[in-house]
Amino acid sequence: MHGRRVAVIGIFGALSFLLTFIEFPIIPLLPFLKFDPSDSIIILVTMGYGFLPGFFTLLVKSFLFIFRAGDGGLIGIFMNFVAGTVFISTLYVIRNYLKLNIWLNYLISSLITGMVAYAMNFYLAIPVYTNQATPQFVSNMGISLQLFFYLVLLFNFIKFFANSSISHFLLKKTKITSFAQTNKKN
Repeated sequence: MHGRRVAVIGIFGALSFLLTFIEFPIIPLLPFLKFDPSDSIIILVTMGYGFLPGFFTLLVKSFLFIFRAGDGGLIGIFMNFVAGTVFISTLYVIRNYLKLNIWLNYLISSLITGMVAYAMNFYLAIPVYTNQATPQFVSNMGISLQLFFYLVLLFNFIKFFANSSISHFLLKKTKITSFAQTNKKN
């Protein structure tokens, strides 16, 4: 990678990290799932510069987030990293190989990410974080596993679709795409 691209990745990674401080739960039954706009920067870099710069920007954000690990600790950082990687991978593949409408791409990528996040919550995050089997944890919350699945899917759909919409707006209103295209030629 060229020096300018590395600098862009570092700057956007740091900006994405700063946006993690703006977080809030959006589904009251699952307050541990919090929305933050940081992934909009990752999506912006992926759409403007390509998959690898987007991935490395996510890596920088995740590394910096280690020093700020909130309620979720390292497992939360890992979950966010995997969900972000799944999202930008799906987004990039659909954009470059299937060439679907961008909004349909955001929709499909958000749903796939939600399903992966559910599986990871069910088999990894909840058992590790709570030291309970997921069915027991969900039962203690007073909801069914089916409702839990729908809520995790809904959360990730809202999170990634909202972040996609933010990045889409930023791409349309800024010169990032033309700047990235110019720098790819140089």
